[in-house]
Amino acid sequence: MTNQYTLAGWLAIASAVLLIPEIGLAVLLGFISSGLEIYVAPIHIANLCIGLYILYVFRKLLNQEFNFHATDTLITVLILVNIVFFVIGLVDLVSSTTGIELGTQRDLSLITMILFVPFSILTIVFGVKLLRLREDMYGLLRPYAYATIGSGACGATIILAPLGLVAAIAALVILGMIFLRAKREAEIL
Repeated sequence: MTNQYTLAGWLAIASAVLLIPEIGLAVLLGFISSGLEIYVAPIHIANLCIGLYILYVFRKLLNQEFNFHATDTLITVLILVNIVFFVIGLVDLVSSTTGIELGTQRDLSLITMILFVPFSILTIVFGVKLLRLREDMYGLLRPYAYATIGSGACGATIILAPLGLVAAIAALVILGMIFLRAKREAEIL
């Protein structure tokens, strides 16, 4: 299990780092539509896959190390929504690289926007439920929960979504630290 925590920790940090070029390229796409999709989509898909794995391992950490199950259903729903985002990203990648129309860009954007607000609200609820954990999660429970709540709150407003991405990057780094500290604690015991 400790190797899984190490992998999840470094992947969470890598995901935070990958969000930076992903955001930058996505912003450029808003101004320039010259085939940059081919670079954004793979980063987006990689980040979503990493996110699925991180959520899965985080649920295991909460269950096994802290005997905490209050977020199990929420994590499952977040995983399912991330799978939908993954499929949308895959459809976008195939459509942009092959020229095969699998749905218009407007349709994909609309579906993403419709899912983004509820996803953001679920993220807020997830952060709030995490605050019920009796342990302090290696001293990082509150910073992680508040960064997660902030990310969801900003995302739910749509207008503050860019600020929410900064909070999401912070939450990912903190989560990475949680996993790495969990590994260290497991080795000590």
